[in-house]
Amino acid sequence: MGIIVLLTVISPYTAVIPVIYMTYMVLFKNINIYKNHWNIGLGLLFIWSLVVGVINYSFISTITSFVIFMYLCVGIFIQNYCENENKVEKMYRYLIYFSLFSAVFGIMEKVMQVYFNYNIWATFLKFTGQPVFNDRIYSTFDNPNVAGNWFAIMILVGFYFCSTTSKTTKVFYQISTLLFVIALFLTGSRGAFIGLLFGLFIFYLFKGSKKDMWLFITIFILTAAITFMPAQILKNITGHNFDDSFNSRVGIWNGCLKMIKIKPIVGWGLMGIPEHGAKFMKGYYYTTMYHGHNIWITFMTTLGAVGISIYFYLKINLFRNLKVLYIQKCKLAPMLAGIQAVIIGHGLVDFTMIAPQAGLLFISCSAIINALAMQHNSSLLNGSINVIIHKERENKVIKKEKL
Repeated sequence: MGIIVLLTVISPYTAVIPVIYMTYMVLFKNINIYKNHWNIGLGLLFIWSLVVGVINYSFISTITSFVIFMYLCVGIFIQNYCENENKVEKMYRYLIYFSLFSAVFGIMEKVMQVYFNYNIWATFLKFTGQPVFNDRIYSTFDNPNVAGNWFAIMILVGFYFCSTTSKTTKVFYQISTLLFVIALFLTGSRGAFIGLLFGLFIFYLFKGSKKDMWLFITIFILTAAITFMPAQILKNITGHNFDDSFNSRVGIWNGCLKMIKIKPIVGWGLMGIPEHGAKFMKGYYYTTMYHGHNIWITFMTTLGAVGISIYFYLKINLFRNLKVLYIQKCKLAPMLAGIQAVIIGHGLVDFTMIAPQAGLLFISCSAIINALAMQHNSSLLNGSINVIIHKERENKVIKKEKL
């Protein structure tokens, strides 16, 4: 698992390797496949995205739909790995260790830009067609907003370990958390700060403990100040023009709404925005834009009302499972709920899940919630049958267990 996490953190390009590996393991090795709401929902989303791609005569959207199938396999693999809370903690410790490297790297990236006027990623970003922001850090994530989303989530993971570890190791996690805060600030991602506000609130709502409250209050006040600070003042601090960023999103949203009016039920396909968006967004469209900069708008534009209904089905059952974990006093519940809240909050102005690293983080967190909920409450599926398919090299044995 350590190598999987490392490959996920160090680059969006190496993050593809763990996805391929986990897909291979599910398809060809002895992996249990559980019939639960999450797997069913992702399976339906894959099938629908495939259908939409065919309906729109879009070869690229049809092929892209298999990414959802691969994410389904990732979720199944994670559900099998996370047999207990200790396994989950081990995985998130790896995330902290390797993400700490990303945070330090991002800080060094900013130092290089300020003192030597040198952008580490400029040449590579121009080669890939990505926009270059000299005032914002990319770290190991190829995009400042994805980096911001990642560091916001790592802050919550750091909070969790600060509250559960002994005094000797707590200092390490406290320092790591503060470095994640600095790195988040340097990304200039206001959306990530909004997400962090959501995450912090839900984290402590679930936790209901005053332990380490000083660290929480400090970061919450700092986050709120940056989130609601006037754009002109914030521009002088970070060098990033938030007014322009927001205005461009309004243009993108308006363009997507026009697309939704034309195909409200079916949508345009997973790659419908890069294929057709230029006609609807005009000056707000750029060649590397693949989404609608909002979770719900993106789902409606690409997969229509049917697609967003499946997404709501997934989210509703995730919330039900989190409730199960909260009632059963699972110690991981505050962190997992906080991560989901960060994604929802940031999703108001972005769709970072489209990036391999952020997508893996979201899928893994959701799969863990389902795995732990099944372990904590056998009535999770309300008396329905849970099918476990054991894949073996020579045959398949299907077992049915009453929950």
